[in-house]
Amino acid sequence: MNTGLQDAANLSWKLAAAVRGTAPAGLLDTYHAERWPVGRTVLRTSGGMIRMALPQGPLPRAVTRLIGAAVRNVPAVRRKAAGLISGVGISYRGARRVPDVALAGTPGRLYEALRAREFVLIAPEGETYAHPGVRMAHWASDRRTLALVRPDGYLAFSTDAPDAARRTRALEAALTHWVG
Repeated sequence: MNTGLQDAANLSWKLAAAVRGTAPAGLLDTYHAERWPVGRTVLRTSGGMIRMALPQGPLPRAVTRLIGAAVRNVPAVRRKAAGLISGVGISYRGARRVPDVALAGTPGRLYEALRAREFVLIAPEGETYAHPGVRMAHWASDRRTLALVRPDGYLAFSTDAPDAARRTRALEAALTHWVG
């Protein structure tokens, strides 16, 4: 179910931008490139889980017990399995889902800011940028990263460049690419 919700989140913001006339060229074409590999991974994972739940013979049962022990006892394996099962741990090629980070002021959390179905630009306190369709936010910490988060919660752009002019140029290029 989570995969279907992420499919809807991915496509909805892109369709909304196309309807508004603000979608950059080729934005709708990114849906297939991003979501098809995710669907393939989900099908493979669910098929593997079914095979593990119904092992036929002593060797498959032994492998299932070994994998089950690893999932229970190895934290990294447990996290990976939980991410695959929930769908939250599946990322697009070259992109990653941004965790729900603390923001200064209201709304206080990234996922709350994303409810407006706009891009969220998180900047260090004191840095301000304005762009249509982009909600400005600031880190609740002293973090110096500039991060543009897509409406579906995936990272569109980030930089830690200390030079303000270079940061601004890179951000403008990302905004043109993603927001139009």
